[in-house]
Parts: sequence; structure tokens; C-alpha cells
Amino acid sequence: MPFTQSFEITKWDQSTYDEADGVELGRATVTKSFADGELVGTSSAELLMAGTPAGPAAYTAVERFTGTLAGRDGSFVMVHGATADETVSRGKIVAATGDLTGLTGTVVFEHDDKGPRLTVDYEG
Repeated sequence: MPFTQSFEITKWDQSTYDEADGVELGRATVTKSFADGELVGTSSAELLMAGTPAGPAAYTAVERFTGTLAGRDGSFVMVHGATADETVSRGKIVAATGDLTGLTGTVVFEHDDKGPRLTVDYEG
């Protein structure tokens, strides 16, 4: 059951934990708000990132959505990431709770001139 939905980033708290030879390693705590679609609720993510003088190089994230999916209450965890040469971030649903227990699927995050959005293709 794939769908695409926009979201709003409501918090981005970033810090550097290592820097050498022009490569910066950082982490960010990010929260998002989802409304007006299949997902209604919030998410919290922890990102680990690598950056160079030319810009971002890669990131990986573990993110938990809490709220409703198609009217079913619960939460699910997504693991996703990308490198700078990719235009989208791909990941998987790895755990779910509440009425969403048993949920599996894939996620794709996109950030471009259409704004941030998430495509979820799920079963369960």
C-alpha cells in the first residue's frame, strides 16, 4: 500500500563529535510533524553524518514515528540513509508497536523544490 506524504521538520539540533583532515563527523537530533495524510503524528530521529569542505557526504538515521497510520495507532521504527551522490534516502521499517505490530515495508525520503516528503510502501 504505497503512499507519499509531506512532513515538516520541527527541530534540528546538530553538533560535531569529530573533525580531522577536512572531514567532519556529526550527529543531529531531528523531530518531524506529519499531518493531513495517511500518517498523523510525530517522529524523532538520531542522525550520524559525515561532511567535507565540498558539502555533506553521507548520513544514516534511526527514526521512530508515533501516531496513526491509516487510522491505526502505534509506532514504527525506520532505518534510512544516503550518500551525497543519491537524490533520495532509502530505508526499511524494522520494528512496530501497538495496532501497527507486524508492519513491514520500505521508506523513501526526498528533499527538493517540492519540499520534504516521505513515501511508505508497507504491509501488515
